[in-house]
Amino acid sequence: MEVKIGKLSDFTEGKMQKVIVNGKDLLVVNIGGTIYSIDDLCTHEECSLADGFIRGEVVTCPCHLAQFNVKTGKKVANPATGVNIADESSFKVKVENNEVFVEV
Repeated sequence: MEVKIGKLSDFTEGKMQKVIVNGKDLLVVNIGGTIYSIDDLCTHEECSLADGFIRGEVVTCPCHLAQFNVKTGKKVANPATGVNIADESSFKVKVENNEVFVEV
């Protein structure tokens, strides 16, 4: 199901923000004018990735420094605790007439 999450201008390039869609926390990021979305809760201990930081296309969790690629949801690095964690789910995003939709 596609859900409108805002206008393209709502998502500043290089910035992350959490959007709640049907009770699910999603991380939304604008990289080079393209919008990407993955689960916002870290697969390690459910910290909000939106509270972390982004460098390029890699988001780092603020709690234990796990890293994920925001384009794919793939794990880049396990948390500092050394636990092996799962990838994040990623969600298809579509921009149409300057409106942003995510498929959940």
